[in-house]
Amino acid sequence: MAQSIQSLIAASVNGLLREFYPDNYCSLCHAHAIVGANLISVVLGRVYRPVAGLALIDCGAGTFFNLTDNAAFANPAGGAFHCWIESVDESFREKEVVDFTFRHNRDYAIKNGMQWRREEPPAFLWGPASKVVIQAEPENMPPSFPQGMLWLRETDEGWDWITQHMAQNMNAYVTLTSEALKLLQSQLPPGSPVLAPALTPRPAATSAATAGAGASALTPGSAPASVPTPA
Repeated sequence: MAQSIQSLIAASVNGLLREFYPDNYCSLCHAHAIVGANLISVVLGRVYRPVAGLALIDCGAGTFFNLTDNAAFANPAGGAFHCWIESVDESFREKEVVDFTFRHNRDYAIKNGMQWRREEPPAFLWGPASKVVIQAEPENMPPSFPQGMLWLRETDEGWDWITQHMAQNMNAYVTLTSEALKLLQSQLPPGSPVLAPALTPRPAATSAATAGAGASALTPGSAPASVPTPA
């Protein structure tokens, strides 16, 4: 069965970060969000952005993994927060939410001393916000979340942090996005037209996440030795 372009994009982002950062790839939610937003924007020709804020992940049996340390954005040592992707394109009836690290939730919870008491998480989340994000205030959280959903909330501190982080590491993320694009291309059948628009040089920027690094600016090269790991 042919894989969807969403599955191929998710596999490319995850595969790239797993290859270059095997010891902590499941903790690099910010890298997944930035590279993922870039790659989706380039391939689909619509603008997506990385988002930073707070999250709750249902581990089952009434336990939640709390990624809600908003003060962590100002802490050089990092802390428990989360990053994901949202669509910016106004042609969508409803905002799309994408989380390429959802597949790592079980391993990440166990790594941090928690038990996982529910089914294996899906490989990624990608859909309308109403199908992905729990709509509730923290004080009125339901006792459990449906499979494939989590609670998310962007914060001003998260916005400031991820904007600064991208600016400080622009070249690294352009290179990583280029490598992810090549990995995606290698998964497509020979002669596939899927990436034709993305590989055609154009002057306009395609992704808000690279702040001017459109498809024509994606220069092939070796991935950086490290990506800052605040979380």
